[in-house]
Amino acid sequence: MFYIRFILLALIAVQANAQDNPTEVSEAQVQEWIIKADSYRQPFTSGEFNTSLTLYKNDSKVETSKYFVQLNESGDSRVTMLDKRSKGQKVLLTESAMWLYIPRTRKAIRITPMQRLMGQASYGDVSSLSWQHEYRWDKSKVTEHVVNEQKSHCFTVQAIRKSATYRSINLCLDSLSSRPLKAGFYLASGKLMKQAVYHNSADSPQIIDQTTFTQPNKKDQYTLMQNSNFSKKQHKASIFTRQGFIKK
Repeated sequence: MFYIRFILLALIAVQANAQDNPTEVSEAQVQEWIIKADSYRQPFTSGEFNTSLTLYKNDSKVETSKYFVQLNESGDSRVTMLDKRSKGQKVLLTESAMWLYIPRTRKAIRITPMQRLMGQASYGDVSSLSWQHEYRWDKSKVTEHVVNEQKSHCFTVQAIRKSATYRSINLCLDSLSSRPLKAGFYLASGKLMKQAVYHNSADSPQIIDQTTFTQPNKKDQYTLMQNSNFSKKQHKASIFTRQGFIKK
């Protein structure tokens, strides 16, 4: 339970250290923060990497799944399942929709990015690392908080793409580097769906390669997403189309 308590305390600390005075910033400034924040999670505009999701309950590992993710400059992505039970399945995320391909069906079916993939992680959490393509600051106040002893700017962004996983996100970025520290993901109703805390491993201080997802109603468990083997690469545009991602 130690790791779960650590995450929960980090999230609670944000509320305890909130300051009432909003920070006066421009829309252009906030957009720069978002673009910089994306560079920590996705260190290229077009490329690929490996992802694993591990579900923990009471700090004990329950299961792990592995994926191969490809991204392009427009914020589109495709995810290939690597586990034996789902091998050959692929997901395509475009500006307008998300599609799941299952080999035995020979066709792609439309799904929602919010659909659960494992534990607290959804299809959209794995396939999208680009806030700048999917969200815009809603021009509400930017507040200052202390997250894990780091001064941060916190603000809310609203979805601008039809395929965005969440209706809105409350982001907390390091005030000096714009490195993502935590996020709260909200439904259209305004209800908090889940939260995330962002980490980096010792061998990649400039890249956020670990994200921990928790849910308010499941305090005994969390899902750890780990990204690795980042590689900058240009992809053919055809692999990000419905027909192309099925064939290739």
